[in-house]
Amino acid sequence: MAIYDRLVFVDVETTGLDARRDRIIEVFMLSLSRSGEVAEYETLINPQRPLPKEITEITGLTDADLKDAPVEAEVAPAIREFIGLGTPVAHNLQFDLRFLNAMFRRHSLLELGGGGIDTLTISRELFPKLAIYPGGGGSHRLSNLMYHFHLEEAYANAHRAREDVMLLVEVFRHLQDYASGRSAAAYPEPLIYGCPTCGSALYVVEEEGERVLVCKNQSGCEVRLVV
Repeated sequence: MAIYDRLVFVDVETTGLDARRDRIIEVFMLSLSRSGEVAEYETLINPQRPLPKEITEITGLTDADLKDAPVEAEVAPAIREFIGLGTPVAHNLQFDLRFLNAMFRRHSLLELGGGGIDTLTISRELFPKLAIYPGGGGSHRLSNLMYHFHLEEAYANAHRAREDVMLLVEVFRHLQDYASGRSAAAYPEPLIYGCPTCGSALYVVEEEGERVLVCKNQSGCEVRLVV
């Protein structure tokens, strides 16, 4: 992987999935420079609209939490300044960039380019059919990588921007180590390349003290592998 002068790990929580209509309600960013400098930026943002119930269920944030938070016009310049010329890093980077750039456009600030580091893309390249761990949610979800790299004790309850970014940093380091050959981890091929019979991703299940890989395509494939 390339060496960058400054990485800006970022996560945004939003009122929904549409960057044009929905709004950012929380931002956390962690800047790491090659020189060793570390900086953080964190803020809640009042979206000036009620939060959907499902967003409160996911993030734990409520309308009361955001009532006295600054509106985006008050914080957008500081967010853009913090990113500066740094390289954004996120899991599903384009989602975060869409929301950030929509906010910057609304306030006549310089938009970010489309570049950066997407750990979702890296995961797909390194682990094409990563097995789905209990609680992982999906093959290349950040939560699934958390279990894959045995980070769940520290991050299993991460649902807010700060915790997600801290998990992102650890996942990025593990992906870097694996890609460069520095990692001591060795994985059975079906765990990262999928079912040897049909090619589907596998589920990781615990059965009588053993870890078993069960084919996701259970209607047409009966592969079960003890790993």
